[in-house]
Amino acid sequence: MTEKRILFVDDENSILKALERLFFDSDYELFTANSGAAGLQILADYPIDIVISDMRMPGMDGHQFLKKVKTLYPGTTRLILSGYANEQEILDSLIDGSSNLYLFKPWDSEDIKKKIAQIFEARQIFRNQILLDLANGLENLSLVTGIYNAVCQLIDHDADASAIARIIETDPAVTAAVLRIVNSAFYNVKTGSVAQAITYLGLPVVKSIVLSCSLYKSANIKVPPFSIARLTNYATMTNFFMTQIYSELLQKQVPDALATAGLLHNLGLVICLHYFPEIYKRVVEERLQQPEKSLLEFEKETIGVTHAELGGYLLNWWGLPYPIVECALFYHEPLHNAVMDKIAVSVVHVASYYARKTVTHSMVDALDIRVFPLLNITQRDCEKLLQVPQR
Repeated sequence: MTEKRILFVDDENSILKALERLFFDSDYELFTANSGAAGLQILADYPIDIVISDMRMPGMDGHQFLKKVKTLYPGTTRLILSGYANEQEILDSLIDGSSNLYLFKPWDSEDIKKKIAQIFEARQIFRNQILLDLANGLENLSLVTGIYNAVCQLIDHDADASAIARIIETDPAVTAAVLRIVNSAFYNVKTGSVAQAITYLGLPVVKSIVLSCSLYKSANIKVPPFSIARLTNYATMTNFFMTQIYSELLQKQVPDALATAGLLHNLGLVICLHYFPEIYKRVVEERLQQPEKSLLEFEKETIGVTHAELGGYLLNWWGLPYPIVECALFYHEPLHNAVMDKIAVSVVHVASYYARKTVTHSMVDALDIRVFPLLNITQRDCEKLLQVPQR
């Protein structure tokens, strides 16, 4: 029996029938439910890989349903299929992580088939036994306890901004990071109040900032040429470059679900350096001896998985928005077949490359110049904007 199972949830039987016809010749095992309650029953009876739910349903709507799925079955990939592109509830579900992706209704048959195939390809990466063993060994991550757990608990209990602000204000480094981002040119807000900053930024963004600060503040890095100062500057600069590319070159606002992708894209490297210093010293030594090979190749040979795979897995497990997960997982390989939002991942790829070159010229992997025509920008314009030396 196939292990690839998809559950479609929609209150319109005609939609369910159409989806069944679309995938009838695939190797997926298909399940359908005409309500959120019926969908939860199927999930209780079968291990489902992907749930695709309508948003507007009587009783339990799609957002409420997918929130329950996220809580009860966090390993299940959750998608919204809806015809209301501007619905705030859809945007909220993407940002709070209850859904991983939004699909249009009526759908493009080839597009939805491609996206489902990409999701299963990404899920296959997360099923790597070496990756699972590493992640399970890090189950009680000491790097993300304390203030991060306290903030998550308050968010889960729908606490107001002032209560969350009081927790954040107990840590000067986290307070400074939140205020620095809200007062940046990207948000164009001038405030010294953490509670106001939370209102402007939104809880998912604040949660990401706290997670990033907790990691960088607590990590013990003793693997030259890496250091906490360099890694912190690199992550901060990547996020800044990402927003610059979006606003100045793409003429777009950074999607809310992507706002902190630069801060967290390199999380897996911080984890590797902290928990596996001796192993990673070997990776660095071999990489310096053979600079023509990528860092990921040496990680794969020495550890069995890459820091990108570990970072993507952990961010996905912690329920961060999928665009952030995807950027962490593929920022070295922005044109990978499994990447769904190649624009976002390509921007983080470029931002990360130039941030790394700015902070340190060592251990810099190649820039994939194929992303520039994809983004409809030139490398020269990008380097001019980011004020890096022209080629």
